[in-house]
Amino acid sequence: MKAHRFFWPLYILLLLSAALAGSEAIASFIVPSWPARDMRPIEVSSTPQVTYNDWALRDRQRSFERPADVRFRSILVGDSFLEGNFLRAPLSAFVEQRLAAAGQTDTEAINFGISATGPRHYYYRIKNVALALKPDAIVLAFYAGNDFVSTPFGGWMRPPIAELPLPSLLAGPAPRTTWLAVNRLGLSEFGRNNKFIDGEFARLNEWVDLPADQRLDRIARHLRQNYYPRLSEATIREILSRGDGRFWTAFDRPEPNRELLAGWLLSGMIDWETGTWKMPRDAEEADRLYGTDMVDETLSWLVAADRLAKENGVQLAVALIPVGTGDPRYVDFWRLWPKYFSTSLSADARHRRLAVKLRQTAVPFFDLRDDLAGVPDTYRLTDGHWTERGMEIVAGRITRELLKMRRN
Repeated sequence: MKAHRFFWPLYILLLLSAALAGSEAIASFIVPSWPARDMRPIEVSSTPQVTYNDWALRDRQRSFERPADVRFRSILVGDSFLEGNFLRAPLSAFVEQRLAAAGQTDTEAINFGISATGPRHYYYRIKNVALALKPDAIVLAFYAGNDFVSTPFGGWMRPPIAELPLPSLLAGPAPRTTWLAVNRLGLSEFGRNNKFIDGEFARLNEWVDLPADQRLDRIARHLRQNYYPRLSEATIREILSRGDGRFWTAFDRPEPNRELLAGWLLSGMIDWETGTWKMPRDAEEADRLYGTDMVDETLSWLVAADRLAKENGVQLAVALIPVGTGDPRYVDFWRLWPKYFSTSLSADARHRRLAVKLRQTAVPFFDLRDDLAGVPDTYRLTDGHWTERGMEIVAGRITRELLKMRRN
């Protein structure tokens, strides 16, 4: 009788174990190998403009074993600002060039920049992958625009499934199956934050080059059909044609800072410019309304990352990346869309509060606002990433910080 009581639970457990083992075996032929599957939830392929290594990183080939000629190994952890897909090279390449020019040819700056990731990913990317490289230093680049989180470190429960390298109930016994499920079901930050419309990006950037009236007609129709069926095309056209079509002048920039049009940008503009919720009109109002939102929760992840690094004998410094509110040209461009620009004001308010909070901790950090504020043409006008000029300035600052860390 007692044996019969345990039969069905044991049978179900064995059945689930066999199913997971079979799923892992099949998935091993489909999903990227480690550590690529812990880096990003989508498959990437190199182009003449953007090259990825075997770890699915925009970087040159790297190895876990430290090369014999490398005496100081650093890792740059962050998001698309480090990946730099709109520029000729990632941040790590700019930094290594400056290190070599300073005579530090025995120093590595490895790129762990992955688009559409945030502080939780940074922490587990450091824990699960970066520390295995036995680095001397880590720079964790935090972007004020979209890296703030509402759940503190230690308060995040393991869900049944989550994007790697985040832990989940499925990830432990079946990491390949986890990657495949997240990839196919669009459960990643990238998948959730981007509405998939087949061929949209290519079409939008073809329409940008059309005569003004045709361009506006096609894009307004596209937005109404795919994003805002309850809005009139006239409303959409008004938003996109303000200032005698000023928005479209952003796409006149030549290489290497040529702007590209994305659906998420247009959708966000229409959403905020037609919104009726409370939005800040200036920096003071943004600080009052949103300055404390998610700051303590986000800080807990940065403190945890610093503690993790210290426990493993690695120096860590947080680099605070501001939004484009310090770039005069960026601010002037968006003044015709004050509601949409209010998102930058809110992010900047949280950035300033986070800097104050960091000073009250033992976490080493530096604020890139000090280097970028007041310098024009450092931010791309549409997607808000660094221009070539902005990347050059940031690379200079990070190089100086790494040289300090090397001397410690």
